[in-house]
Amino acid sequence: MEITDTIVGIDVGTTKTCAVVANVGLDGDLAILGVGLVPTRGMLKGVVNDIEKVIASIREARIQAERAANVDIDSAFVTLNGAHVRAILSNAVVAIADPNRGITAEDAENALDISQRVAIPDGSRLVDVRVRDYIVDGQIGISDPVGMSGMRLEVNALLLTAGIPQLEDLYRAVNQAGIDVENIILKPIASAEAILGSDERERGVAVVDIGGGTTGVAVYRDDGLSHVRILPLGGDHIDSDLVYGIGVSKRQARHLMIKFGGVDKEHRNSEDIIELSKDGGGRKEVLPLKILSEIIYPRIEEILRLIKQDLTDAGIINDLKSGIVLTGGLAQLPGISDVTADITGYRTRIGYPRGIQGLPEDIRNPMFSTAIGLVKLGHFEMVDKLSTFQPNGVHNALTTVGGWGKQVMKMFFS
Repeated sequence: MEITDTIVGIDVGTTKTCAVVANVGLDGDLAILGVGLVPTRGMLKGVVNDIEKVIASIREARIQAERAANVDIDSAFVTLNGAHVRAILSNAVVAIADPNRGITAEDAENALDISQRVAIPDGSRLVDVRVRDYIVDGQIGISDPVGMSGMRLEVNALLLTAGIPQLEDLYRAVNQAGIDVENIILKPIASAEAILGSDERERGVAVVDIGGGTTGVAVYRDDGLSHVRILPLGGDHIDSDLVYGIGVSKRQARHLMIKFGGVDKEHRNSEDIIELSKDGGGRKEVLPLKILSEIIYPRIEEILRLIKQDLTDAGIINDLKSGIVLTGGLAQLPGISDVTADITGYRTRIGYPRGIQGLPEDIRNPMFSTAIGLVKLGHFEMVDKLSTFQPNGVHNALTTVGGWGKQVMKMFFS
């Protein structure tokens, strides 16, 4: 297969907007051509609250990426974020049309179609459908039933919905920045694509993406997505705590957390002193490093305890044989993996983007996981367009990220 296109992923986060341009070569491999990274203005907790500022942020990131990659960007895969995103578990059962010939792709598609006939919350729209697993005549845990013998096919699906106003604002912002939306992809799902191995997906793993304004959770087991949750807590809460606790500006707070922050024992027990500039640089103060950590730690602990409670409430706290993978900007905080392991009881690692040949060293960073995942999923969709329906839905454009975003866009803007 010869593919010589470019794929663009744009992660419109609460604190940063990142545009990544990747080239798909003749061999089908991805290579990063350029990156644009700018502070986001006009987003709150992962959703648009000042559309003109968001448009300007997206446009600036696009221009940076175009210059770096020496290409024109006219379309992109875009992240969807925010606590308005909901996951609905749905089950459907169908009789096999012709048991003598075995289960067909049409049987699987019929079961998946029926699973979507559920009530969607008012003000929301179905944006993605993920197969958790299939059951054939009582045999559970089947990822692809096509070709099997059976009389009864059952599907467990995860239906993902999003608020209509939030979707409309996101599409308008991207469109008015001069970019067509190829598809929307939930932020933690995109991040998972960049950082997980197939063995982790199979054994059970939780991806925790701690960003500037939200924390996204995506749980995989038996190679399928089984749970999604987006919490309205992130790094901006720590910024606010630092602003209130030590009397600095929000920009200073973010700088202090990135440069000096940590939640490991060394930071929490440190005797080091850091110097602060206040009143526009006209006054100097000193701050014990452990005070900074004492402000940061409780907020990180709160986020992690909420995640543990969410996994418990969803009934999947015992399904994570591969533990937890942290990613996003705050995953770089020293000591956070150990704290996560202590609070949740699961071994924890930091997730770095991977799976793309020649990935530049400066973007082998958890803060780029979402954008890298976007271009990887865009690549999968490009391949899927050339293939037939694959009912397991793991990387299929019709049942996962590919078709749904375009359907939503047509409903809103046609």
